[in-house]
Amino acid sequence: MAATTIDAGPRLSWRVRVAIGVATIAVAATAAFGSGYFVYVLNITGIFALVAIGLTMLTGFSGQISLGHAGFFAIGAYASALLAQRLGLPFWIAIPAAGVFVTAIGALIALPALRLKNLYLAIATLGFGIVTQKMIFEWRSLTGGGGGLQVAMPTVAGVPFGDGARMTGVIAMTLAAGLWAAWRLARGRTGRALTMLRDSETAAGCAGIHVARYKVVAFAVSAFYTAVAGGLYANLVRYINPESFNVNMSIMFLAMIVIGGMGSVGGALLGAAFYVIVPEALRGFKDAPGLIFGLSLMLVVILLPGGLASLFRNRAKAAS
Repeated sequence: MAATTIDAGPRLSWRVRVAIGVATIAVAATAAFGSGYFVYVLNITGIFALVAIGLTMLTGFSGQISLGHAGFFAIGAYASALLAQRLGLPFWIAIPAAGVFVTAIGALIALPALRLKNLYLAIATLGFGIVTQKMIFEWRSLTGGGGGLQVAMPTVAGVPFGDGARMTGVIAMTLAAGLWAAWRLARGRTGRALTMLRDSETAAGCAGIHVARYKVVAFAVSAFYTAVAGGLYANLVRYINPESFNVNMSIMFLAMIVIGGMGSVGGALLGAAFYVIVPEALRGFKDAPGLIFGLSLMLVVILLPGGLASLFRNRAKAAS
């Protein structure tokens, strides 16, 4: 895998601010006037972008490969739904509460994995994802088992937020907060420590960086992002089933950050958008979506080892 750099980005220029403003207006207009299916695709893209940002912090920043993030996503979805269903918590409290719960799980998972690297760590996290899905199947009294779990209608002050347009606002605000936090982390001490950890654990230790502590932090933060995304997903679709949170989902999450650009927060957005929107755009061509998407994925990896984000970095360098 090609070496990567953390792309936190410099201070936002007026062009970037204008672009963000235009994008915000476009999202609001889409939510207000777009078709139900188009708004749903937009919402799913935002949710998966949150997961991609969290996985970027783990894999792109610290170099720890995870194939078990479908497990964090599933626990976040079920925990937020059960907190609302069993304890009567509003969804805007249940989702971050589930995120905190899964953060603790992520930290615990990181402890036995501290001595594992590369493929061995990937296999260990893969096992966590499989075990999580199996537990959801078997714990029928709590999760509903294979029959799935119906999620209550999310409301704020009695106003239902189950429709796609209102959820778009919630997802967009959560994604904006997640992006801001990720950029702050990447530009700060933690981001620099994780970069050195990814490049060389020995050098990081010699520089006074507590390797084990930062590995656990990376896992915990990544788990929190993924769990919040899972909670949003549960409240968007309002029905969750353990079959949805399989190994393929974990591979999909990892593919997003490879497509977008390892170690790039902006690349996480590009990767999520690519993975969701391209197959949807080709869905009308019968068997073509899978074939064309697979080929496009190969081309991105071969021709753009730095991911889609490298296109924008290269253009910025050429313009300067």
